[in-house]
Amino acid sequence: MFTFFFELNNKKKFLFVFLLFVVVSFFIQTIFKGLNNSCDLMWQPSKLFWEGINHYEYQLKTQDIFLGCQKGQYGHFLFIVLYPITIFDWEQAKFIWVVVNIFFAISIPIIICRFSNFSTILTCLVLGIFLTSHPTRMTINYGQNSLMMFFCIMLTYVFSNNKYQNSIPIISGISYVKYSTGYILFLSLLVDRQYKKLFLSMFLTIFGWLFYSFYTDSNLVESFFGPFKLILHGNYVRTGDLYSIMNMYFLKEVNFINKMIQVSIALILNIYFLIQIKNIKDNLAKLSVVCFLPLIFLPHSNYDYVLLLPTLIFGIKNYSLKISKYCICLVIYYFYFNRLIRHLIDSDIFYQSGMFLICVTFIIVFTNFLKNNYSKTT
Repeated sequence: MFTFFFELNNKKKFLFVFLLFVVVSFFIQTIFKGLNNSCDLMWQPSKLFWEGINHYEYQLKTQDIFLGCQKGQYGHFLFIVLYPITIFDWEQAKFIWVVVNIFFAISIPIIICRFSNFSTILTCLVLGIFLTSHPTRMTINYGQNSLMMFFCIMLTYVFSNNKYQNSIPIISGISYVKYSTGYILFLSLLVDRQYKKLFLSMFLTIFGWLFYSFYTDSNLVESFFGPFKLILHGNYVRTGDLYSIMNMYFLKEVNFINKMIQVSIALILNIYFLIQIKNIKDNLAKLSVVCFLPLIFLPHSNYDYVLLLPTLIFGIKNYSLKISKYCICLVIYYFYFNRLIRHLIDSDIFYQSGMFLICVTFIIVFTNFLKNNYSKTT
């Protein structure tokens, strides 16, 4: 695999070794941060569930949130699949999850690059960028599950035509446990009328809900709405997305009707852009849009910007195209400069609205370009 290294001249070999040292240094630092932190790993809610306790009701009643961040506002199946970490103590569980996140952080760019027929040197470049990017490091530091959700969404597009066509959608359905991003896979399959894949992708969600309900002896209807009660219980606002902007400036009062208005508008706009790309034949281009949409319309934290990786790879693969320059610049900004610039400006009303307009403009131009140049009818 690394025979390319010996084909480089001495100057390029030195540059490669130097960059490798930088990447490894950054990543080792990130690993140690993850071992010390990982506060977002859903260890306590998973332990509560496997002790037969409905953690949704428990959290609402007691407000006993481990480390102040393990609220457990995810779909039922996540707490089933996290069973292996519940048999260990907290320190051991953190170590296991860091290893899992490292696997996803390395495998995702390699798989997408291989799917895109990248050379080894370009794959190493993308891998280095991804591993040193702030979203990836933040995911490992916080013990988040963004990389796992990204991996699951990616599978449907990267392995769409192989012999595992029936099992891939089932695995991809794990992403549904994270409502702020996983919903996009559901909408994409629905818009594309891939009803068989849509049905298969819902299998683990339905199984998780039923198993969770029976295991905790909870009412099926009340258990179904458990995650949504936790989500709507607080006022979840982030930066640069339509939902948060509406929440902060137009629909400030926290009530069910306002939340439904916000979610409905966001979903309608998601569906609009998905319709624009439904005839796109290039799965990398399609994955780029699919992963970009949740970052514009629903709340997300900085670690969710790992979803921008397909846009970066598309930009590098098609570097001769003008639109690709914008792809690369936008991703590099979010990978390395977003957090810094936001703190320097220190004005949400300006920064948040400005970045939202930039991203909406980009997605309009990008989807229009793909529709005109990558459509199956062209």
